[in-house]
Amino acid sequence: MKVPFVKMHGNGNDFVIVDNTKLQIEYNKKIIERLSNRKTGIGCDQFIFLENSKDFDIFMKIFNANGEEAEMCGNAARCVASLIIAGNNKKIVKIETISITLIGQLEKDNKISISLNIPEQNLDKIIDKKHVKENKINFSFVSPLLKEGIVVNMGNPHVVFFIEDLSNIELEKLGPAIEKNSIFKNGANVEFVEVKSNDVIKIKFWERGAGITLSCGSGILAAFYAGHTEKKCSSSVKVLLPIGSVDVNIKNKAITLSGVPEVSFLGEFSYE
Repeated sequence: MKVPFVKMHGNGNDFVIVDNTKLQIEYNKKIIERLSNRKTGIGCDQFIFLENSKDFDIFMKIFNANGEEAEMCGNAARCVASLIIAGNNKKIVKIETISITLIGQLEKDNKISISLNIPEQNLDKIIDKKHVKENKINFSFVSPLLKEGIVVNMGNPHVVFFIEDLSNIELEKLGPAIEKNSIFKNGANVEFVEVKSNDVIKIKFWERGAGITLSCGSGILAAFYAGHTEKKCSSSVKVLLPIGSVDVNIKNKAITLSGVPEVSFLGEFSYE
């Protein structure tokens, strides 16, 4: 079967997006993993299938590059929202995932904002609490730079570390050691954050099931939320990324990420 797709990215965090509302193809972990491969397939951090939703505009089904399903993806939601808004002449779109609902909105200068109610920070599904004091984890056994990791539920599992200088962080070494540690019940996304000022932060990402990525929407939200609750930054910040920047803010119980999603190319692939 020939399947059309759109390749998009949010600040370099890239996705293969398939409209499966009519095709209704079945998911195959091995095929998704092969197509996500950057040398033998299309190449992406996450593979996105759009499905019909009973109560919202669309259901977004997310798979990491290793073929395993993920609960939430903020940058993919930005891309999906831009497609639906453009294709249906809408300004607001509601996106359902297996863990959370996101609201996409068209802003000025072609920016798309994604907002969600901050999930309840019940961490029982994320961590084995016998190793953890509240939401803090000491990972100094991995690196002396990582004495305090802050666990965050952003619809998916995250652990955030605040670092004085990100150039000291070896993602290839630290990322896997943290992501797959037995403290986490189903692995974790990892963010390393350098606070540049009260309203500017910089982040390095290690995504569960994808590895090093140039950006991670839920990771940006988790890092910002951790920084705000720990009084390390204000309620509205600019996030510096390897490709561009995004804005994020918190108001009452809602957290919002805003930036410009981009289309890379269109194509089709064989799915058998």
